[in-house]
Amino acid sequence: MSALENAKTMGKAEVIARIAESGLLEFGVDRTPVAEKWNLVNEEREFQTNPIRVVAGLNNADTNGALLALLKENPEKVFAGMEIASVAVEAEEMYLYIPEKEAAYAEEIADQAAARGIQVKTGIVNCRESRGGAFHHIETLIAIADIFEGNYEPCTYMAVCKDGVTGPLVKVAYGTKISELTGEVDARAIAVGTRLYDLSALEMAVSEDTQIGNGVITVYGSKCCMIHEAEAVLETERRQSCGKCTFCREGLIQLHTMVKEITQGQGKKEFTDMMTEIGEAMTFSTSCTLGETASDFALGTLKYFASEYEDHIRKKKCANNVCSAFMSIYIDPNLCEGCEECADVCPKDAIEGKAGYIHMIDEFECDKCGKCIAACENDAIIQTTGRVPKLPTRLTKVGKFKKRR
Repeated sequence: MSALENAKTMGKAEVIARIAESGLLEFGVDRTPVAEKWNLVNEEREFQTNPIRVVAGLNNADTNGALLALLKENPEKVFAGMEIASVAVEAEEMYLYIPEKEAAYAEEIADQAAARGIQVKTGIVNCRESRGGAFHHIETLIAIADIFEGNYEPCTYMAVCKDGVTGPLVKVAYGTKISELTGEVDARAIAVGTRLYDLSALEMAVSEDTQIGNGVITVYGSKCCMIHEAEAVLETERRQSCGKCTFCREGLIQLHTMVKEITQGQGKKEFTDMMTEIGEAMTFSTSCTLGETASDFALGTLKYFASEYEDHIRKKKCANNVCSAFMSIYIDPNLCEGCEECADVCPKDAIEGKAGYIHMIDEFECDKCGKCIAACENDAIIQTTGRVPKLPTRLTKVGKFKKRR
């Protein structure tokens, strides 16, 4: 007997009791007991104006999409989990959300899903559209199906991201340490889902209560600037946000703007307190997982890397020389041989010079990409956060420049 057939023979009350007995918690950001979630839907049914739906997908906060592999590996099990949930809440409709970037896959499984009464939609989950229904993570639905098939093992699935590359999902037993998954790393920070930690996270054990979110452990190398990384994360979240919740929309705009200004050398000392206040307010003032967790990473940098904020704002420096606003690039007039190699590779045409003459960098045009540094065989192009020496102000023949005493 299949998992769905097994559930249908039990009926609604027994299905809920079976899940309650298993102790299954929702996966992703929301760690609510699944049975409690179903009971709430049933209790509040008469107050709802929307059709009661079972809604499945990844968390809206999941910008990586690694956990979508679970659906791709076994869509039938996800569909079965949705139908079992439908029995528990007597759902009128079932929606499965697929990330917009996976539209081709959504089209591929649409007919297969429709045969089970499931509508496939693309984009982030529309919580308002199905308010009052049962929202489930794809991973939860697989667990539900496994429970009714009698082969459920308490576990989760995680992937490790190093150097911007996300590895394959692996099955992770509860009690496994993060360090066992990452292996030996040259790192300064670890993100588990949306939450950022210092290296103490390596000793954390994965448990049923761990908010794993997107299922990805991200390793930030020892040469990273964590404020620069926060700016990148916030920009990605702004692109993901639907913009309908004020705290999510405006909170992300303000957090991203302040962090970006800090990386550009324009930060103000009051920014950190403002970021904390806004970030904490976002966690309980928004309608979906994106807004609830969008400030997690930034708040983590404020907690574990406060000294970097002080460096960027007060001392005007980036410890790992990642933020280009705090560095200068110049051509050493005593080493330049006027070969023109640097000028040839400069994407901004920011280098002035001709053959046999000492080249000069226009600091207003230069975006500090570093391509000229790599191209110079004489090591004449210097990147520094310190003082820049006296340089030519006009074209000067190689070997003819003399500093004023």
